[in-house]
Amino acid sequence: MSRLDEIYGLSGFSMNFGLERIRALMRYAGNPQNKLKTVHIAGTNGKGSVSRFIYSILEEHGLNVGLYTSPHLVTFSERIVTGGEKIKGSDLERLNDFFDKIISEKDDFKKLGAPSFFELTTAICFLYFFEKKVDIAVIEAGLGGRLDATNIIKKPLLSVITNISMDHKDILGNSLKKIALDKAGIIKRNSVAVCGEKKSKIEGAIKDYALSLNAEYFNANNVKLFKRGEDDLYNYKGLNTEIKNIKLPSLALYQKYNLKLSLLSIEILYKYYKKSLKLKLNDNLIRNGILKFSNEGRFEIIKYKNNDIILDGAHNPDGIKNLVISLQKFFKKNNFIIIFAVMKDKDYKTILRRLSVLGGDIIFTGLNNDRALSGNELKRFSMQNHCFKKVFIEDNIKDALETAAKSKKKGDVILICGSLYLIGEFKKTIKN
Repeated sequence: MSRLDEIYGLSGFSMNFGLERIRALMRYAGNPQNKLKTVHIAGTNGKGSVSRFIYSILEEHGLNVGLYTSPHLVTFSERIVTGGEKIKGSDLERLNDFFDKIISEKDDFKKLGAPSFFELTTAICFLYFFEKKVDIAVIEAGLGGRLDATNIIKKPLLSVITNISMDHKDILGNSLKKIALDKAGIIKRNSVAVCGEKKSKIEGAIKDYALSLNAEYFNANNVKLFKRGEDDLYNYKGLNTEIKNIKLPSLALYQKYNLKLSLLSIEILYKYYKKSLKLKLNDNLIRNGILKFSNEGRFEIIKYKNNDIILDGAHNPDGIKNLVISLQKFFKKNNFIIIFAVMKDKDYKTILRRLSVLGGDIIFTGLNNDRALSGNELKRFSMQNHCFKKVFIEDNIKDALETAAKSKKKGDVILICGSLYLIGEFKKTIKN
């Protein structure tokens, strides 16, 4: 993938909001996004998991499903998947060259400026899914909703809002309601929307917005996913569907909320589009699809050099809160050694306070990313507020792992969290 890494500058990051450039790219490509059946998903946390649950269940039912997610952990091709296969490097280069020619030859981009990395990859995704003749494409929004490049979709089969919490305040707004309405911007007039937000005032704002567009609106608070007695199986009681003996594929408690929203979304897709999708829901296929769900870097538990390591890309206060709840339930008797890095735009003070209830040691590590907050600043705050027993700083994840191994006592668990970029660098390190 070195050639593609060079093309895309994958370590770089830029934001350039507005839909003008992506509209121009899509117009010259024949607007393939308007010829696709799509499920469009936005939210603060959980949208990647919901996307993958829906993808896995639909694929298990025999549909040709496209999945577009971000960011990637190790290779760019993780972002664009059809039929369980990541996009090939040859297809990626071919489509990149196609759009590169458009950008260099068309006058539009002299006025509008060059598309951002995410706009270009979104354009590639839509054209690729059209070429692959997918039955349905599951599209995860990048950041926000209203001005996100994925919002070029004219009218999705279904718009899904996972939940709303304070993140990217400088871009999306400094209140939960403003952030909610930005993400609700993916809902289109006379469409169908599903929401997983639990806070009544915020959910109400999303509902009012959807109804103002004459959209059919459903909320996951009206369905149930509950545990059966003492066993590890769950039952789902939906609007018109009951599914029993569901096994969750993850220990993370937060995944049951993502799964509930995903099952409601599947139920709504069946209600409105079973004929056009040729979808015949089957309880066994739903259960099997759930078991095949995979979302690397979200409460992922691995063994590495005889060490127990938990990877979780939680990178905002609510994500960390939900991570800590799961850790306290399943690792009550364990001490933690935390390897941590975070981006400058995150509420790192609240994140560290919430992590501090785990106690233990923390290692702040450098990242190959200009947006990462310095370890010295993180250490200063942690020492001033007595958040952890011991605090270390390392230049990179490799050195951080060595420090963790030296500090580790029997029964200790290494936790890596704070940024999906950190999880990605860990994956690359152990792969090499």
